[in-house]
Amino acid sequence: CLVFIPGQLDTTCHAFVGETVVLPCTTTPPEEPTLAKSMLYWQIGSKVVHFFQNGQDSLKTQDKDFRGRTSLFLDQMKHGNLSLKISNVQLEDKAEYTCIYRETEDHQTKKSKIKLSVSGK
Repeated sequence: CLVFIPGQLDTTCHAFVGETVVLPCTTTPPEEPTLAKSMLYWQIGSKVVHFFQNGQDSLKTQDKDFRGRTSLFLDQMKHGNLSLKISNVQLEDKAEYTCIYRETEDHQTKKSKIKLSVSGK
């Protein structure tokens, strides 16, 4: 699906049940030390789909429906790629996802919304 450009209107992604989908979210490449002190939330409303902080995944608060099915592109995050990969997509995954990236030191928050529509096979 479309790559997110800051300020662009919402992006819509489409997937079929059982597929893997990548929800795009990018930022200007952060400094390495900044990334280690940053927080990245992927949410549906207040439901936590994936959470990353202090340079690593922090999945204690992750919603059980997404357990074991989400991952980030850890090697590409330093280049500004904050996209989320969801495997084995389910009909229930259809929602509007929010990507929230917060730099702890300068309190800058960047946010984007991505809609996911899911079809049965």
